[in-house]
Amino acid sequence: MNRMYVLHKRVPVRNLLVGAGALCLFGWLAIPLELGFYKLTAGLIYRGQFNGAVVMPLVEHFPVALVAAAVGAAVIWLVESERPLVWTVFPALVYLFSGFFGYHWARPPMLLDRVQQTVGAVFPAFTCILGGLIAVRWRATSRSAQISPD
Repeated sequence: MNRMYVLHKRVPVRNLLVGAGALCLFGWLAIPLELGFYKLTAGLIYRGQFNGAVVMPLVEHFPVALVAAAVGAAVIWLVESERPLVWTVFPALVYLFSGFFGYHWARPPMLLDRVQQTVGAVFPAFTCILGGLIAVRWRATSRSAQISPD
């Protein structure tokens, strides 16, 4: 078997493990951030349907979204790929999938309840990809600054 073929097959597995490792490592960082952020936002009252369905999940999931952006940036810096932004999709899908869990309804959920749940799930996934996009841009500008003699 060709050695280059074996190395080429190992890179995607390593990149997936980098994404999973960044997700787990930064997940531990989210716990103290969530506790501290809860202390700041414990007394907020969200009046109206828009505030309850859109603003409240954005505020509640802000620490996780901040950590998700850091996960996206870490994945960009650590993977070996010509298109590293593609590898931020794996942690973003994990954030999206896990964002729908943890809700227990005392009554059948209404449309606004599902909107709140969806906004809370999509926000960290979106910021994970956004953090990766910012890291790609920053990485490209820093490399072009190193190459061009000024």
